[in-house]
Amino acid sequence: MFKFEVWPTEYRSINQHFGANPQNYGQFGLPGHEGVDIMAPKGTRIFAVAPGTVSMVRTNPKGHNYGIHIRINHEEGYQTIYAHLQKALVQPGQTVKAGDVIGLADDTGNSFGSHLHLTLKKKGAKHKNWPNEIIDPTPFLLPLLGWQRPAGPYTEGWVYAKGITRNNDLAQANTGGVNLRRKSTFYSDIIDLVPQGTIMIITGKQRGQYVPVKVPTVALSQAEPAPPPPISPPPPTAATVDGWGWKNEITIQKNGQVGVVGLYGIYLRVLADKNSPQIGLVKGGSTVSILGDEQNGYLPIRVRLTDFQGKVNLPEKPPAPPADLSNLPPNTILGWAWTPYLTITGTQAVVGRLGINFRDKPSRSSNTLGLLKGGAIVTIVGKSRGEFTPVLALKKDVELTKPGEPLPPIEQPEPFTPAPPKPEEPEEPKEPEEPQEPAPVDTTPGWVLTSAITIQGEKAIAGTYGLNLRSKPQRNSENLGFIPADTPLLITGAPQGEYTPIRVDTALLQPPFGTAPLPPATGSGESKPAPRPPQNPDPPLLGNARIGLHASADPDIQEAEFQEFADLRPGIIKVLSFHNADDIARLAREHPNASWIVRAFLSFGERNVTPQQFFDWTIDTVKRALEKLAGKDVVVELHNEPNLVSEGWGFSWTDGASFATWWLQVLALYRKELPGTRFIYPGLSPGSDVTGIKEDHIRFVEASREAVEAADGLGVHIYWSKAYPMDLALSVLDDYISRFRYKPIWVTEASNNKAGTSVYMKAQQYLRFWHELQKRPTVQGVTYFVASALNPDFKEEVWVGRGIGKLVGTR
Repeated sequence: MFKFEVWPTEYRSINQHFGANPQNYGQFGLPGHEGVDIMAPKGTRIFAVAPGTVSMVRTNPKGHNYGIHIRINHEEGYQTIYAHLQKALVQPGQTVKAGDVIGLADDTGNSFGSHLHLTLKKKGAKHKNWPNEIIDPTPFLLPLLGWQRPAGPYTEGWVYAKGITRNNDLAQANTGGVNLRRKSTFYSDIIDLVPQGTIMIITGKQRGQYVPVKVPTVALSQAEPAPPPPISPPPPTAATVDGWGWKNEITIQKNGQVGVVGLYGIYLRVLADKNSPQIGLVKGGSTVSILGDEQNGYLPIRVRLTDFQGKVNLPEKPPAPPADLSNLPPNTILGWAWTPYLTITGTQAVVGRLGINFRDKPSRSSNTLGLLKGGAIVTIVGKSRGEFTPVLALKKDVELTKPGEPLPPIEQPEPFTPAPPKPEEPEEPKEPEEPQEPAPVDTTPGWVLTSAITIQGEKAIAGTYGLNLRSKPQRNSENLGFIPADTPLLITGAPQGEYTPIRVDTALLQPPFGTAPLPPATGSGESKPAPRPPQNPDPPLLGNARIGLHASADPDIQEAEFQEFADLRPGIIKVLSFHNADDIARLAREHPNASWIVRAFLSFGERNVTPQQFFDWTIDTVKRALEKLAGKDVVVELHNEPNLVSEGWGFSWTDGASFATWWLQVLALYRKELPGTRFIYPGLSPGSDVTGIKEDHIRFVEASREAVEAADGLGVHIYWSKAYPMDLALSVLDDYISRFRYKPIWVTEASNNKAGTSVYMKAQQYLRFWHELQKRPTVQGVTYFVASALNPDFKEEVWVGRGIGKLVGTR
């Protein structure tokens, strides 16, 4: 069956959906956008999504809406079109594989900003009212964004329709997550919060504002653990190996004679010590026999050979204690080892990992025979004397100080009291030697997204973007580290929900995404855009716009406001640089997964503020706020509504063009001081000219386009009321999007700012507005204005004391 095997650009981000913006495409005889626009900065690589044959290449950038573009024919009559390219790197008739580089991105043809336009056609297809055999490519892209049916078991319930993104019978929880309820009503009990990004299965038709779903039980924090499986000891006829296993990873049955290995499996070791050689990895869920009591956190266990995963490294037996120490086996050496560097179990010991000097006498000043290798297993052949223990080692485990020369006389130890002799076991026939595999390595267990790995039996390979290793099979569980692309993995159990349990070589595991420090200041004075933040390897959400709140309009955040944020469950928070640093730190602690907007706050009044003055008067408070948000996803909004007289228009600048000059100087100063930080153009006061108060926002932003293009994003302010409905307000946002098609946008203020609408209806409007943002992929989120304010002009927008947070938080 035909499918997309590879994401077509270097960035997994959709900028415009199929069928969007019908008002722009009617002139071309289309009911909407006839493909999917995908993020692709100028000059970045474009990949074939599936194997096929190049059917057409247009190299002329003019005369066609697609500009330079490529068409590839695939099996089953499918065709993909890659449009607006800078350059095509293939020829007609050429055969391509999935993932082959076929071109470079640009914005040739009828295009605004560099991106990839991807169209999908199928011969003979008639998709709704779309002409020219065009079909929706979205279902073919979604599996590459982690959309696949999750494994059970499941918990059934109802979720708020505006809190999910749907495609056929699957749905994804939008940013901030969504409450799972027992019934299809706002008043129903909440089962649990479904973490953002979680894929769930739709089980029926929508009822009111709620959709019936079943969610992987393991994705829920309140999930009850599955009952342990019934266990029985291995059959006596099975081939087994004895060794030591870490007790904490074994569930012991009541009789204490059998146990079940934990989900990630355990390493069977030769001795009860973490430095002891590994025999092999015992599969998770295996039944083992318990042979005795715990030692050093380990249990002696017996394991079936069939329960090992991969190579079983049966260790060479240590030398047997000789009956006469004067007549040693030829492959052994007698000597004295420093006792603290030995881990002793019975008459055997394992040498510390760094090795130990092997001596001819129990004294630090005695002769050194050589270095006894770390991890070697030795036999104790007598009573300890002082700090030293007499041991018998295999010659291969000793790096002699003077190889080839006779050893000095060894001081003989006092033997143990002899025990009754045991009958000798018949020597097993030697098997032919096999090629040596690499020595076992230390591994770290965890969970990875099933959709992001290629499974090959009991092994897997990390996908193109790498993986986050999670502590639990949940999207919001602890991130244990980053697994680079193509890293080999061991699968230790069956998938649960969206995740598969694995083990990965600890040496290959990198620090978690987002924990690397920012680069140091260069002092060059150059004004360059902030580098794109490190890419989270988790596939991005389709409903990626975050919902949040603007913190107090006043310097201090009161206790009631912290509760309002808690009720809301924000995905994004806006603070002012003058806010109390401890209050910002508390918000960060209480909302660890939120992203942030920090506004560089300065009261202008009717005065001329130079770029240097703005920088000097705001940099300390901005740096203070950023220190409290270290490691978080943060953008800094430089100033606020500059088209207002009260914010500098007519005093510090006279129009959009002069503001751009002013703002670019501020941006250069900030980028020099805070390299690696992202800065966004400030939100304007929406609306047309008001004499003596403000300039029309459209004229202002177009005149300052140079500043917008230099910024890392664009701030937008959106307001509506009973007299000016939300649909009109959304048209203002859409106008911004059309002017700056692929610039990331943050709605840094939004509200119903007039009287005449009940609190309940305002909350519903805020949920609807957030839902509308999910249809606009370049919008990063909204922070509603305002949590609290002493200024009576803001009374219709204040949340604290009115219960809006709780109403919106029920989503």
